[in-house]
Amino acid sequence: MKANRLRLRKMLTQAAKAWAPRGQIDAFTLKRAVGWALGGTQVEIQAWLDDRLLARSLPDQARPDVAAAYPQMPLASQSGFSIDFPENAVANNDIAEFRIVARPLQAWWPSSTIARFVVAGSGVEGAVKNAPESAILGPFPRQIINAIASLWPEDCSDLSSSEGQRRFVKRLRQLLAAPNLGSLPVLADYARYLSATLAHCRFVERHFPSTNAQAANGAADFHCKPNSVRELFAIIHQLYVLKSWGVTGDFAEFGCFKGYSSAMLSFACQQLGVRMHIFDSFEGLPTAEGSGYQSGQYAGALDEVRDHVTRFGAIEAVEFHKGFFADTFRDWRPPNLMCLWMDVDLEASSQDLMVAADMMDPRASLFSHECPPDIFEDGEIITTAHPGNPIPPMLAHHVEVGRPLTGRFIAGYTGSFWPRDGGIPVADNEILWELIREL
Repeated sequence: MKANRLRLRKMLTQAAKAWAPRGQIDAFTLKRAVGWALGGTQVEIQAWLDDRLLARSLPDQARPDVAAAYPQMPLASQSGFSIDFPENAVANNDIAEFRIVARPLQAWWPSSTIARFVVAGSGVEGAVKNAPESAILGPFPRQIINAIASLWPEDCSDLSSSEGQRRFVKRLRQLLAAPNLGSLPVLADYARYLSATLAHCRFVERHFPSTNAQAANGAADFHCKPNSVRELFAIIHQLYVLKSWGVTGDFAEFGCFKGYSSAMLSFACQQLGVRMHIFDSFEGLPTAEGSGYQSGQYAGALDEVRDHVTRFGAIEAVEFHKGFFADTFRDWRPPNLMCLWMDVDLEASSQDLMVAADMMDPRASLFSHECPPDIFEDGEIITTAHPGNPIPPMLAHHVEVGRPLTGRFIAGYTGSFWPRDGGIPVADNEILWELIREL
């Protein structure tokens, strides 16, 4: 008897799943939703705003496409519907959630929520479109900060802390989730850049050569992907932020190995119309006693790197500079720079490239590999000079030129740095990824 009851329950559960209401919204505005819905029996379409029932409708429009997709469902051919909402259903300055529910007319059948939409009132839309300058400096695009400050100034009051950034990103996610806001240029341009560059990074991560054919198995430079997408995307995001704040100049990468990071970063530069300069000996590391590295390690020939950037990046955005840094800068001055990324391994190499730091905008950002997380302590950078540590020369040089640096850890072995006074800060990487996961 018990076995029979279990079998019957299983059959009923399977039937409920097979005949449960399903559907899709094809178009949605503040006035109307259009789509299709069907179930094992006739369904009613209900529109809810938070916990308030706004409108009802019955599917009665021909949908041959749905009938072709669900030939076993008896009502599929007439499953189309439109449902109208009352005027001013969403208050002018509110953000609310619409739910479109397909509810069977027979009460014993389960209902289904076929769509959810975050919707903003016209006042919110106007505030985003016409946000005044807030003069609030932070690690997000200037126009985005202005928009959120016009609606929720209290959530822009502490963009230097992780908790303050988390509150800010929560508000930003609300705006991005609303279809009538997400199409506005200030939000759409930002979301498009993040989505396009992240997709490109994932492509490079998957298809770039994994191993160095010139290195022995187990050698330090056997692996051709020394940086993670999480590390490099912090730079990609900051380039957009810097440009939004009017920081001008080119982008420089020092030390490219096989061009893995170059392939990702050059694509971002192309998207922004920023020129990228790649500096490398293309012969590997120089000799540096006591550094722990060997001369010639991490070598990628110029032709090989150029080919990789052509196939996996945006070669048209790139200018290559072959030679050890001291030789390159002996008779040539770098252009003005908005951002600098160095993966140079050595103290001496860092010292040699600091002439490029002199060309940086006072608000510019720097990123470096060889940064363990414990060197960042409450805005201070605590590290010790060593032949294999490129960070101390960078810190010392910026003190000498009157722009001492602060910074934060990113991920892996990458850190970010910016002038303590007037520099554009870099976002907390964990919070940045909370935002990216929504895209």
